[in-house]
Amino acid sequence: MAGLQKTIGKGLRYLRARGIRKTVRKTALHIDRKRLERRFARSMWPTAEELEAQRNTVFRRKIRFSVIVPLYNTPQDVLREMVESVRKQSYPDWELCLADGSDADHEDVGAYCRQQAAEEPRVRYRKLERNEGISGNTNAALDMAAGEYVALFDHDDLLMPNALYEMARKIEETDADFLYSDEMIFSSPKVNRILGIRFKQDFAPEDLLTNNYICHLTVFRRRLLETTGGFRPDFDGSQDHDLVLRLTAAAERVAHVPKVLYLWRSIPGSVAADVHMKEYAIDAGRRAVESFLRDRGETEARVESTEVFPTMYRIRYPVSEDLTVRVIIDGKAGGEDRFRALQSGTDWPGVAWSVLEGKNGNRSQRYAAAEEEATEDYLVFMDDPMLPLNPDWLREMLMWAQRPEIGAVGAKIRLEGGTDLRHTGVILGLGTEGIAGRPYFDREDDLVGFFGQLAVTREVSAVTDCWMVKREKLEAAGGLDPAYGDALFDIDLCLRLREKGYRNLWTPYAALRGGRTQAFFLDVGREAETYDKDRAVFRRKWQAVLERGDPYYNPNLSLKYEDWRIKGKTETESR
Repeated sequence: MAGLQKTIGKGLRYLRARGIRKTVRKTALHIDRKRLERRFARSMWPTAEELEAQRNTVFRRKIRFSVIVPLYNTPQDVLREMVESVRKQSYPDWELCLADGSDADHEDVGAYCRQQAAEEPRVRYRKLERNEGISGNTNAALDMAAGEYVALFDHDDLLMPNALYEMARKIEETDADFLYSDEMIFSSPKVNRILGIRFKQDFAPEDLLTNNYICHLTVFRRRLLETTGGFRPDFDGSQDHDLVLRLTAAAERVAHVPKVLYLWRSIPGSVAADVHMKEYAIDAGRRAVESFLRDRGETEARVESTEVFPTMYRIRYPVSEDLTVRVIIDGKAGGEDRFRALQSGTDWPGVAWSVLEGKNGNRSQRYAAAEEEATEDYLVFMDDPMLPLNPDWLREMLMWAQRPEIGAVGAKIRLEGGTDLRHTGVILGLGTEGIAGRPYFDREDDLVGFFGQLAVTREVSAVTDCWMVKREKLEAAGGLDPAYGDALFDIDLCLRLREKGYRNLWTPYAALRGGRTQAFFLDVGREAETYDKDRAVFRRKWQAVLERGDPYYNPNLSLKYEDWRIKGKTETESR
């Protein structure tokens, strides 16, 4: 009853703040999202025929998985379900390594595990002399492992029956030495009571620093531990994040399996249920990221918890104030007063300004001409003067653009007349035209995004509207392509930067306001008169990339909508 009252109260507050139209829209979205989650959860289970075919599959190489489980006072029903989920794997070459640190009041844990080991030779059990904590107990299980690959598994969770099969198949395809999958969080004890399905992006090192989005299921080549070492007790509470950072840095190939292979049980007191139940996990995660950065030579970097999600982190790197920036603004919508407001609202000392006349050629030509004349270290391309929402917006963009591995950096942009979002990065293939779209377009800025992604700096394929790049990197990528008119030239450049090995970023900490809802679209560039021509140019150049899909957007998600909802039935069938 208390939960219902809380939900009603929250809904009434939203209604008063946002009005009927947006409240109805948000309610409808929530209902549709839950419906799609339930449908997906039913469809993700392999059929008996599929499992039988998997059991009969002959792989070119024999891969043994050591499934590592640290035990501590595990309830019998949970323990039984966990072990059974391994024994039901369609892939046969596995061993289950159980290291038991349970106390004397929980001897039933050992009794059950010994029984399982007697029945099934692939189950290996070791009773520890004392509880060594999560890291110590897991390291003890790792010492038991003989497999070429290790799969990390919590004692109260479940594996999908095809989990190891899908991992073996991906290893055979890619020879990856670190792999991870998507996961579903369920409310114990019912697996079909879904709290969330985490559809993940492909490997994104910057995202991993701010948030252990990889989480479960994690599989890696055992010999990587020779380089990284195992779990470190100093980071208990966030020991997985600490290890994954080190493992992925040492790995030659990281692969993502975009299938739900892991079922994360949410029970009272677990991190899945409420991260605030384990405040020590917050501090451990922050220290894990700091330690990783120090080992990388980033001794002056600072790591802070974000306001919205304390286990997601904001990283601050030092920025030299000697760096020079030129902000190139196409047009002067709003007049001189707006331009002065932009200048006065920007606190970076070494900034110069260029305002382009909209009558001279198209936008890509105007930008290209200004780029050639610029001598500053960093360039910002801005569509009409925007109003800063934080005076250090340039510093926040510079902090990332200065880094040798980063290409273009995009800002968070609100639309005029409210708090609705215009730009949070770009997703390839999103929108009605299948070219590139703005996720969360025209949504409220108080959103935290899909699993908190709007609260942190993250990797994206491309940025638009207001973006920064180091001039040397822009020139190395060949500059802006004059084949475009007023649209998609910035997306094109971002993809060429990506081909050069740079990573493009979006940051919520550089925030501006500009543009009206009716003047913009979900599809990037569609507001331009040259869009049809530019779309044809873009598709000719990047068709293969579009067919592969955006690496930062999960293939289980819809390309018709901007809000990270699961694909509908028609999209799934037409894939």
